[in-house]
Amino acid sequence: MNDKPLFYVDELRIQYPLSQTWAVDQVSFTLEKGEKIGLVGESGCGKSTIGKAAMGLLPKLTQIEGKIQFQGESIFKLDGEGLRRFRGEVVGLVFQDPMTRLDPLMTIGEHCLETLLAHRPQLSRKEAKNIAIKTLEKVKIPPNRWGQYPHEFSGGMRQRVAMALALLLNPKMIIADEPTTALPGFLTN
Repeated sequence: MNDKPLFYVDELRIQYPLSQTWAVDQVSFTLEKGEKIGLVGESGCGKSTIGKAAMGLLPKLTQIEGKIQFQGESIFKLDGEGLRRFRGEVVGLVFQDPMTRLDPLMTIGEHCLETLLAHRPQLSRKEAKNIAIKTLEKVKIPPNRWGQYPHEFSGGMRQRVAMALALLLNPKMIIADEPTTALPGFLTN
């Protein structure tokens, strides 16, 4: 049995290139399997920066101190193929603005197929489509929207497509950067 936490951040400090101040200064938290955590703070306080750091998406010359570990392994040691697999297969990311993830020239179905087949090339297109349709249905996107483009979706629907893309590979953890920004103010079951 692994006694390491699922996700561990310790004394994290992040300073962007050419900045004189720390965007994140001494943040620590632990996330165990099955737990949920929300980072709350004013705009510009570093919440998105922590998410980008956890996915290895910060600019090259960013100064980073402290630790970010997933199941006891430092994410800062990942590169190349390890980082590609980590993103999506281990940890899914829902960006704040879904249009930063969605290509306006690709249908929603093509987005799903591209994501699945990049990580699971052994799947046939038919198998990948079946998985994708089931995942889209989980976020209330009906199969008849498969061939439509992002501009044909409302902001909330695009956000749900972004969530489906993060869920496609059944990751162990999801990082959601303001996932409700484009959704209605009141959410119900």
